Amino acid sequence: MVTIFLTQTINGFLSPVIGRFLDHSSIRNMVVAGAVCMSVGMILASLSGSFWQIILIQATLLPLALVLCGTLSSQTLVGKWFTERRGIAIGISAAGTSIGGFVFPFITAQLIGDLDWRTAFQILGVLTFVVLVPLNLLVLRVSPPSAEVGSSESPDLDQRIWNTREILTTKMFWIPIAGLLPHNLAFSAVQFNLGAYVSDLGMTQGIAAQIISLSAFSMILGKFLFGGLGDYVDHRFLFWGMALSLCGALMLYSGAPSRVDLYIAAIMQGVATGGVMPMMGNVYASRFGTMSFGRVLGMVTLFTMLGSSGSLLSGWMFDLTQTYDYVFWFLIVFQIPCVVIMYWLPPPARN
Repeated sequence: MVTIFLTQTINGFLSPVIGRFLDHSSIRNMVVAGAVCMSVGMILASLSGSFWQIILIQATLLPLALVLCGTLSSQTLVGKWFTERRGIAIGISAAGTSIGGFVFPFITAQLIGDLDWRTAFQILGVLTFVVLVPLNLLVLRVSPPSAEVGSSESPDLDQRIWNTREILTTKMFWIPIAGLLPHNLAFSAVQFNLGAYVSDLGMTQGIAAQIISLSAFSMILGKFLFGGLGDYVDHRFLFWGMALSLCGALMLYSGAPSRVDLYIAAIMQGVATGGVMPMMGNVYASRFGTMSFGRVLGMVTLFTMLGSSGSLLSGWMFDLTQTYDYVFWFLIVFQIPCVVIMYWLPPPARN
């Protein structure tokens, strides 16, 4: 859990820097560099002989890989390519993360079961290099049209370049963060403690695996749902819908839920948290344009990464109270001011 928190924290601090480069440099080269970092990191991890070496890799190569070829790069790329129906485009792109999270744990578990974790990491590291590097060199060989300053085909909004001071002094930047942060906090708090939580309920780890898989599948649905609706529906209503679904899930998790309650909660949580990535991309692209989209999204990531502390917070609260119920109700109460603040979200700069 500490290594996951470390990776996500460093990811957050790297994002503003990488986001700025994404606006002015070749996204293709940066994504390829990220794939190389991921490949090298996994292979070096398989060769490590001490835990501090794993920590070092988790604090250097892997966070850099996640920033260069992860959500920040993919949303910046899609945001620059699509000005019409951008929401559904970002939703489709974001769904890849959940599909990978749904499929690859089974592949990795099978490899580790048949071989060992070191060999499995070496195989995955080689596959990452062999598949992702040539694929990205091929697909990303053409720059997005909105990346060209002064393009007559891009709306005026997409030609504005925002500086850091302008970004940090507008409520268009801060209000969506208030709406997104509780979802990241809840996801981290629940997802990374789900095995222990299910065990405390007297259920098997098989049920925990089913809940995780159901949540991952529901996240895919949430990305398509909120990505598609983001093109047509007031973003405030979508944020409120996400908050309502998440609070319903947290209520079902509290107390002594049955297996059916847990399944329903996993679906509601998955749909709500699945909407975070497409909503984040659509909300900021429609208000800041595309020329500064990487910088804006990188700075957003710096603040929303605070949600990764949810896993440590929930563990600490459980140690104090010997129950996760206080965690769930804290997360529900934390939603209230964030839901209220969303009322003042400025409308998009254009339809």
